[in-house]
Amino acid sequence: MPTQWSGVGRLRPGLLELEGPLGSLPRHAHHSVQVAVASEGSFVIEDGDGRRRRTTAAIVPAGQPHAFHAAEAWGRVTHVEPESSWGAELASLVEEPDDADAWHRAGQRWKDGRPQAPEAMGAGQPRHPGLVAALAVLRDDLDQQPVRLRDVAAAVHLSESRLSHLFAEELGITFRAYVRWLRLLRATAAVAEGGTLTEAAHRAGFTDSSHLTRTCRRTFGSTPTAFGAIRWEIRAD
Repeated sequence: MPTQWSGVGRLRPGLLELEGPLGSLPRHAHHSVQVAVASEGSFVIEDGDGRRRRTTAAIVPAGQPHAFHAAEAWGRVTHVEPESSWGAELASLVEEPDDADAWHRAGQRWKDGRPQAPEAMGAGQPRHPGLVAALAVLRDDLDQQPVRLRDVAAAVHLSESRLSHLFAEELGITFRAYVRWLRLLRATAAVAEGGTLTEAAHRAGFTDSSHLTRTCRRTFGSTPTAFGAIRWEIRAD
């Protein structure tokens, strides 16, 4: 089954959105919460027990084995960080986390009630000067291993608990998750600019290309090469 995605990709901290022709993927699981919506045609979502449901919208919670079957359909697949406010909200819509019918019902409710991701999700300008300073530190130190909350908090003269609270309050995502997505953003940008996986990994602070590939597969269920045909729009704010 094809695993190469094409179309437009929008990537920012906590959120990956792919828009274009929907492909198919064999059974897999990933860290992100997945929202799939077909604007033309439909697709089949299959859960870990082999139950299938044809639908135009579905929400798959994080960590749930599933397969995705689509042909001649067009739409949008969004991967959301589960440790974010929006990820938790999406997961709460799913009544049975391992059931394809429940994924379908949750997708229909979301499609009818909220067609767009909230702008507060990793976007917009933070208000607190300490958080602004922390984001600047992360941009400068992202190629280092590891990046610790306590070190960033000390650099901007805040307590760890206060800085952690600011990430959750103003960006809607935990510090640890934000750093992981920021690394993926930088690596994706490097590959989109023509860099190798090794170059992208080093630029983004991964230990090597294997570390980058494992993180991408764990987060999205696919390797970086699966997104090679994507036209990327990348926002680090």
